[in-house]
Amino acid sequence: MEKIIGIDKIRPQLGKYLREVEKNEDVVIISSRSKPRGVLISYSSYEELKKLSEKAKQMEVKSILDEMRKKAEKVGLTEEDVLKEVKEVRSCE
Repeated sequence: MEKIIGIDKIRPQLGKYLREVEKNEDVVIISSRSKPRGVLISYSSYEELKKLSEKAKQMEVKSILDEMRKKAEKVGLTEEDVLKEVKEVRSCE
């Protein structure tokens, strides 16, 4: 469940809201001057979000690499050619 709570209200009861998000996996949106400024979530939810973010990045990189491989294949460039070029560039450093 999602709640929106003003910073002035949450400040004196932060412990209570921390227990709520830990227990119920709730989300508390912290607002200031009627604008969302932050989010309070459980640590397990935070860890899950970090893992999902990392997985999304890995999938994006894989997609880019797959596309590059397709383009290279169309022009007759092999993976060995690419590795050879990489090795040559690295040896120049």
